Amino acid sequence: MKNKAICFIGLDGSGKSTSVDYAYDTLKARGVKVKKVRAAYVIKVMSFFIKLGKKLVLKKDSDPYSGDYKTYLENMRKQSEKKGIYRIFTMMTTLEFKCQIFFSITLNRLFGYTLLIDRYIYDNAVTYAANLGKDTDFLRQTIEKKWKRAPKPDLIIYIKTDVETCLSRKDDIPDPLYLTLREPLYGEIANMYNATIISGDIEKEQMLSQVITAIDNI
Repeated sequence: MKNKAICFIGLDGSGKSTSVDYAYDTLKARGVKVKKVRAAYVIKVMSFFIKLGKKLVLKKDSDPYSGDYKTYLENMRKQSEKKGIYRIFTMMTTLEFKCQIFFSITLNRLFGYTLLIDRYIYDNAVTYAANLGKDTDFLRQTIEKKWKRAPKPDLIIYIKTDVETCLSRKDDIPDPLYLTLREPLYGEIANMYNATIISGDIEKEQMLSQVITAIDNI
């Protein structure tokens, strides 16, 4: 296996990171030149400006992890309709992620790495759709227009895990609604892009075995 890109998507607490770590250890032991990459929502280059923009757009309700999550969603959706500062804010976040994709994915593939990607453009589309209350058409347009030049993975693995199970594994979810909004959107992404669906509710060893089988099949 050389120069492949395997993308893992799913809810927080679904088992993505566990799957990525196991796949990494397995491929590394086989002698594969492999690297783990986290490719979404880690603001680095434009951190100051993005945080400032978010505060200008949402005022005091700029953090989904503090305060009332429903209020955060309401303000986000209201501001998105006004355009203005919100449009500048989204342009900055898009530029940030494009930089990350180039350095984390494009360059590493050129250097011959097989990449295990924990979150990617699909998670970005799901987050925007969940925050703005959008539908399947929005998901498709975000991926095929906004991210049309992003490198496409050779395999998408969707770790499909029940919301209640995810909540029991994570203690930093701002509100159950955070996951409930995202669950059907991930299902739509999986259907649209022919993802391999693996249950995160089964025994861990069985789940990880299915992950490796899926990777071996590409």
